[in-house]
Amino acid sequence: MSELSCPNCGAPVPIINKASVYAVCSSCKTLSLKKDVNLEKIGTAGELSDDHSIIQLGTQGNYKGIPFRVIGRIQLKFELGFWNEWHLMEGDGSSAWLGEAQGSYYYTKLNVGIPTDKIPSLEGDEDPIVIASGRREKITPGDSFYLGENWTLKEIMKATCIGGEGELPIGFQTGYEAVLLDLASEDGLFGTLDYSESPALLFSGNFSTLEELNLTGLRQEEVAYNQAQIPAKSIECKGCGASLNQFSPDFSKSLACEYCGSVMDTESPDLKIIAKFDQVSRDNVLLPLGTPIKLPDLPESKVIGVLRKSTEVDDETYTWTDYLLRYRGGYAWLNENGDNWTYFEPLQGVPKWAPGLKRIFQKRSYKWFANTDAQTDFALGEFYWKVSAGEKAYMEDFISPPYMISSERTDKEIFWSKGVFIPFDTMKSSVPLDTASKLRKPEIVGVCEPNPFKSRLKRNLWVAAALTAVFFVFQVYGCIKAKNQVVYQGKFRYVQTSVPNTDIGSTNFRDNSFVTDVFELKGSANENVEIQIEAPNLDNKYLYFSAALINEDTDTAYDTSIETSYYHGVDDGESWSEGSKSDSKSLAEIPPGRYYLRLESQSDFPVGWGSEYSVKIVRDVMSPAPFFLFSIFLWLPLIYTFFRSYSFESKRV
Repeated sequence: MSELSCPNCGAPVPIINKASVYAVCSSCKTLSLKKDVNLEKIGTAGELSDDHSIIQLGTQGNYKGIPFRVIGRIQLKFELGFWNEWHLMEGDGSSAWLGEAQGSYYYTKLNVGIPTDKIPSLEGDEDPIVIASGRREKITPGDSFYLGENWTLKEIMKATCIGGEGELPIGFQTGYEAVLLDLASEDGLFGTLDYSESPALLFSGNFSTLEELNLTGLRQEEVAYNQAQIPAKSIECKGCGASLNQFSPDFSKSLACEYCGSVMDTESPDLKIIAKFDQVSRDNVLLPLGTPIKLPDLPESKVIGVLRKSTEVDDETYTWTDYLLRYRGGYAWLNENGDNWTYFEPLQGVPKWAPGLKRIFQKRSYKWFANTDAQTDFALGEFYWKVSAGEKAYMEDFISPPYMISSERTDKEIFWSKGVFIPFDTMKSSVPLDTASKLRKPEIVGVCEPNPFKSRLKRNLWVAAALTAVFFVFQVYGCIKAKNQVVYQGKFRYVQTSVPNTDIGSTNFRDNSFVTDVFELKGSANENVEIQIEAPNLDNKYLYFSAALINEDTDTAYDTSIETSYYHGVDDGESWSEGSKSDSKSLAEIPPGRYYLRLESQSDFPVGWGSEYSVKIVRDVMSPAPFFLFSIFLWLPLIYTFFRSYSFESKRV
């Protein structure tokens, strides 16, 4: 470590990192440039604002196995508040940066691997135009850049340099304004194009949580993110004089009066009115400002802001309400749409695109659901940005119940969030009783409400498939085991002896019955017998047989009926046919013994006409009919559940 003297006041200015070429005197705020063993004054650092950061010079940490120490800072101010860029010295002496804003942290390094001619230049501040590869294009959030890898533009912001402290590898100028482009990759990386210099500087790295940084040497006595919050205070509305509660002074940037609609800049000492909503209504605001929320497995929070939004589709207006929640160290949103509730948290990074209009985030696939243009109708309470009347945004939703991811895009920013569906009973139990009593049970299906029939459909599918497979195995086993022994076969000719279609046994029926030769059935008493009849020459006629299998010794008869019929023709130029020239019937559990078959028949043949037919008797036959009958009844519940699941999905709004 070298210790140099401040060129302005002579106070010692320690420099411990060889990469540091700029330093700020802690005594007089002089900004100096290191030249050999001396410091040369180049300006004065502005007075830093108290942004309630828990980090300070000397804070140490360890990020993914890399130890570091905080040795400097540049403080910026942008629309949403303060942004700190903490200069870090890693264990091997390398420089890194820890970005800090709104309780979020970004561990980055200066990317020196990109050729300077590949870094796009920028023109304009309000509506920046990028000049890259000879083309001039206006940029909007969602645009893509390739700088070593594919980046998506998340936010365009103008930052003002407040000042700095400690030692730094780059210089700064107090009061200087620069455009910053915040980038994110589909792999979860974070990047910033800093246009405070030309060509712009690219810093890239990762989003990180406070826990991942393993910080020590913090400003524990200060009010800061993830520590104690500044107590709520009362503010008098500059529009109507009403007394308003500001629940989170360290977080909010604007406060909208719930009585007159005036929006005040809470960062302004005189609470300047910056916007006004013409119509403000607390009707259907189900969670009043200050309502505590205790959702299971989520941080305990409080409602500090309410936004009513709307969109118009096919000349019909749809509205919903977003409740801003504040908890120690962060914020979230509760969305109420059609009395359905969804809890949203900010999403770092950009979800990956996948085939079929899908997005992938954390290995979960989300299918596209809807997009719409939304506007803010009115606001109540406080917000972390300067809310204004008529704010418009383009919204796009992707769902994977009970989760969803949503993007909200404006001219300056694209904001991603991840939501989870909150069941009605869970929501009721998470708010005070007087608030819970006003909640209404939803009558429509929520955007990411889980489909209760989908799990049943999967269960029924597995059960049906498993039981079908088991029954099929038994069916195959039975077919293999069956003897299929032919015990009798013969050919006969039927000749009509009665008026066609005369019923068997009627007074006009002339008996044409006969019996076959005796045959022997072997085997056990639980084996079946199948009687098969085929009339190959049957044409536009039927043959009906009343059959009886009779035991020669006991005269026990087993009755059944068999019908063969075959008809065909041409109707309106199209041929048709129905019926079959063969049929069979099975008789179960026929004891062994000597048997004969008695056949009595009727038909629609004219008198004297008829047809040849054959008879075959088979012992111990395994029929596939029970298997197919079983399958039909087994799969009916599955079909029912499928239609219930489909009906549920069709109602999702």
